Amino acid sequence: MSAPHTLDVRLHEELAGAGLSAAERDRVVDLCDFVVAMVPGSGLPHPARTTRSAVHLLVGTDVPALDAQVRGAIARLCEVAAVRGLD
Repeated sequence: MSAPHTLDVRLHEELAGAGLSAAERDRVVDLCDFVVAMVPGSGLPHPARTTRSAVHLLVGTDVPALDAQVRGAIARLCEVAAVRGLD
């Protein structure tokens, strides 16, 4: 299983009980995929922290109904995916 696919599966698992619509869940996954793909090759310092912060900001702004704890969990998943990949 590829890292992007693994990330999507884990994100959907994390979002399953979040009470979001299917469109909102898909939007969160799309935002996470975008950040994970963009940050590592951007040359920005601290790619792990940058990824996590970007996910928190973008998802919090675009899907404000998402619980802060769930948002934190998906930000951590994205941080790991961006820096180490997912097994």
